[in-house]
Amino acid sequence: MRPSVRKLLTHWIEVIIVFFGTLLFGYLALVSIGRILPFVYGAITLALFFLMLVAIRRVRLSSEVDIKSGFVEVDERQITYFSLGQSWSISLDDLVLVEAEVVVKESKYFYWVISDIYGSVIRIPASVKGNENLLDAISSLEGVLFDQISNSMNIDSPGRKIIWQKKF
Repeated sequence: MRPSVRKLLTHWIEVIIVFFGTLLFGYLALVSIGRILPFVYGAITLALFFLMLVAIRRVRLSSEVDIKSGFVEVDERQITYFSLGQSWSISLDDLVLVEAEVVVKESKYFYWVISDIYGSVIRIPASVKGNENLLDAISSLEGVLFDQISNSMNIDSPGRKIIWQKKF
């Protein structure tokens, strides 16, 4: 077996096992005779189906994680950044400042720097998985123009540029 196929199967083994269990108990629910047994097999099938959905989500998240930069999740107006076993969260309602930072070393790196009313500051690399969700969340803030974001991402000189600031 090729190493890439073995790695893929190893990564998805939990989903595969639960999927076949769901198929087996679904089949047993359809062909079983009696009044109680089909309901028992049906309940087990539903439980396995929901476990399969959870396993798929877990596998997809773990496959998207880049250990060097992490990933971002935007859910219910909350930005959460996961990196190297740690996480930071800021509510979109508590944001006061969004900046674009460009750092030039051997190559150009782009970061989102977001601050909230409590003084928390999160510096998120643009290379993280889920960056498109973060971009959508920032674009939805009142007064942000998409042109501002795209222009700040194309700057070659190092420094910070304010994308959005809350008006008090």
